[in-house]
Amino acid sequence: MSYTSIFRPERLPGLSRIPKELGREERVCYHCGERAEHILYRVPKKMLLVYIKEHANNLHATCTSCAHSTVLTGEERERVLSSLGGRRDQA
Repeated sequence: MSYTSIFRPERLPGLSRIPKELGREERVCYHCGERAEHILYRVPKKMLLVYIKEHANNLHATCTSCAHSTVLTGEERERVLSSLGGRRDQA
């Protein structure tokens, strides 16, 4: 049996600001110093009355162990985005 949901966050303007999970990876946490799984997600930035998905500090990684978030920039950001492949344009 197929279940179809009428709730689609990508089609509701008010929910476009909710971060979307891009994936998970094992990495060393800058805050707790342990190697743990991190949730990778894109955070939109509010500009006037709209949310911009593509900006320099939009990629975050949150440690599942201590729940601290880190902004990924520079080479680290590019490495993560290239490893995600086609998912970069979908979010």
